[in-house]
Amino acid sequence: MTPMHPMTNANETLAWVNPGREAWIPFSQLAVSLQDVGFRQGVVAVERLRTYSGCVFELAAHLTRWRRTLEHLRIRTDATDARFDGLIRSLIDRNREWCREAGDFGITLLATPGRIDDPLARPSEWLHLNSLPADLIAMRRTSGQPLLITDVQQPSPRCWPRDIKVRCRLHYYSADAFARQLAPDALGVLIDQDGSITDTSIANLALLRDGRILTPAIEQVLPGVTQQVVRDLAERIGLPWLQQTLLPADLRTADEVWLMGTDGGLWFANRVDGAPIGGGIAGPIYRRLLAEWDRYVGADPLGLNRQ
Repeated sequence: MTPMHPMTNANETLAWVNPGREAWIPFSQLAVSLQDVGFRQGVVAVERLRTYSGCVFELAAHLTRWRRTLEHLRIRTDATDARFDGLIRSLIDRNREWCREAGDFGITLLATPGRIDDPLARPSEWLHLNSLPADLIAMRRTSGQPLLITDVQQPSPRCWPRDIKVRCRLHYYSADAFARQLAPDALGVLIDQDGSITDTSIANLALLRDGRILTPAIEQVLPGVTQQVVRDLAERIGLPWLQQTLLPADLRTADEVWLMGTDGGLWFANRVDGAPIGGGIAGPIYRRLLAEWDRYVGADPLGLNRQ
């Protein structure tokens, strides 16, 4: 039996929760117990998705990564991929008026092993909608974003594999706090134990040099769903894509530097460590690839495909 929708205000969405018993509740009532392992020890699986033109982007790929994260963290949820697919569809349907007003929006899945005082160790799970910062996304696409290479290291794979997505992000916070001393909208680039670059708190990195696209080795970063789509599009139009160890100097001397992440899709870096990249403006290969990206997702919000 489908529960009745709880009362919410006009601007509030409903969210799905399962702390042992499923329910649909107003977003403002989402909470985590102080006894939850997610709060006590930071063990939180996360997957973030978004829509383009009202369609959920690359759902199967996101659910594959979500399942990998749950398995590694030993969060034994009963929900299958088909179940999560159905929950996401139900989430959108229950919030259809909000979704219609929002245009495109984000979707967040969260799970923890459950309460530390629960002898049965039932997982805690949440699924909710979130708005997207449309103005910020548009600005980054057209004007770019500054990057600062930090000395903050990615946690060793001995801590947790880099192919899972978790909410334990002190390293990202530290890198971005350092970068924002340079500029309020700057992102920090993290390094590996050997001093090579990895990624940022919200995006994978790619650089263009001598007509080739270079990205950090796959084992160094979280394999991004958006990055894989961008790679497929680049190869489709004949742009070679290589994965290799990249040093800070490679980023500073690149012809173009791009960022790829769920919320923003594809955008570019205008500066690295304060120095302009490609004159600080959108480069020709970026613009070409962005046009392919917008065609793929069925959107051209800024008219960048029109001459």
